[in-house]
Amino acid sequence: MAITISQEKSGSKPSQRLIEELKLLEKVAKNVIVGNKTVGDIKYTAVLIKGMPLSSKKFAVSNTDILFLLPRDYPRLPPIGCYLNYPWNTVGEGDHHFTRQSYYGAPFLSEEGWYWYCVGLGGGFNQDVWLNSWKPSNNAENGHNLATLFVTARHAINSED
Repeated sequence: MAITISQEKSGSKPSQRLIEELKLLEKVAKNVIVGNKTVGDIKYTAVLIKGMPLSSKKFAVSNTDILFLLPRDYPRLPPIGCYLNYPWNTVGEGDHHFTRQSYYGAPFLSEEGWYWYCVGLGGGFNQDVWLNSWKPSNNAENGHNLATLFVTARHAINSED
């Protein structure tokens, strides 16, 4: 497992909190790349996990990359869903979380080959509800973090429910 931190354009370094969360993420994900992504005038910390395994029962490919765009207020606020670089056809397959559209203020990145997937840690996608459902702790290991979010997304994406 490896974590690569790209500082090419911005030169900014990840916060100590993000470094702690990346160490937790490294335990459950492989090949993590961290950088920056600007969409319009909004700058995000981009966390890319390469080669997330996919269920052979649900997908015609064995893996996909998954992208989380962390908002400026992370970890106070979670990312709005995640993005996959595999645009599978869900019509009639029952996965209403993957629509090839972005909702709830998530950036639309389909033209760049990233397809939004609606996933979170409960509470829907209303900022007031997020604050009650998303529970990061001062200690990254004791609350919601990138690892818990990744594990939740991996399960939701691969689930046949």
